[in-house]
Amino acid sequence: MKMGRSKKSQSHGRILGVEEGQVVCPRRGLVDIERCWVCPAFDGLSTGHYEGVVCRASLTPEPVPLRSVNA
Repeated sequence: MKMGRSKKSQSHGRILGVEEGQVVCPRRGLVDIERCWVCPAFDGLSTGHYEGVVCRASLTPEPVPLRSVNA
C-alpha cells in the first residue's frame, strides 16, 4: 500500500500509509507499525478510499514531562 502524503480522515485524524510494515509517524518519524498499536494517538485502521493507520497525533512533538526531584 503506497501513499504519497497523509490524508485527513473524517475522525480528525491522519491516515498514514503503511509500506513494508512501517509508517511515517508525525511525532517520531519512520517507525514499525507495531509502535502504533500501543500509541495513545492510534485511532484504528482506515478501510475507506485511503487505507492505512488512522493517527490523531498532532505534528508537534510530545511534551517532556518535568518532575521535581526531592533530595
